[in-house]
Amino acid sequence: MDNKFISRDTLRKRKARENETSSQRETRLAKQREITWQKRARENANAEEREARDARDKERKRVKLATETDEQREKRLSYYRERRKYLKNIQNTTAQDLNSQQKNLQQKYQDSGADGAEGDGAEGDGAGDGAEDDGAEDGADTHIDAGVLDFVEVSMDIEET
Repeated sequence: MDNKFISRDTLRKRKARENETSSQRETRLAKQREITWQKRARENANAEEREARDARDKERKRVKLATETDEQREKRLSYYRERRKYLKNIQNTTAQDLNSQQKNLQQKYQDSGADGAEGDGAEGDGAGDGAEDDGAEDGADTHIDAGVLDFVEVSMDIEET
């Protein structure tokens, strides 16, 4: 057996177990059982407390909803609707921002691609190449990673400063 990967403390405990008497072994095992039993009891108590707390909260909410007036109900539901509308507006604004960033990026890509194609002149007749590429990219809904958009935002910020 190769002991070079076993800690000194583990080896010390192993030696102690090998050299213990039967009464010492019984005492050690009884202590281990007691510790395990106490640990399980704590876990069960925590679970029971959590279940009792959840039951109390559900009952409190049920009573509150049962006793609310029509006016309070309308107020609660209007706040709920306002919150949903607010979150939906945030989502739409974020989507619009991403779409505009994507279009800006596509436009920059097309502009840089068109400039390179016009100045090159070595590929074909030069007139049809850039137009075909632009038409294909304008109609297509291309996908851009969020990481690329973050990079573009950062690079745009740097250019502005």
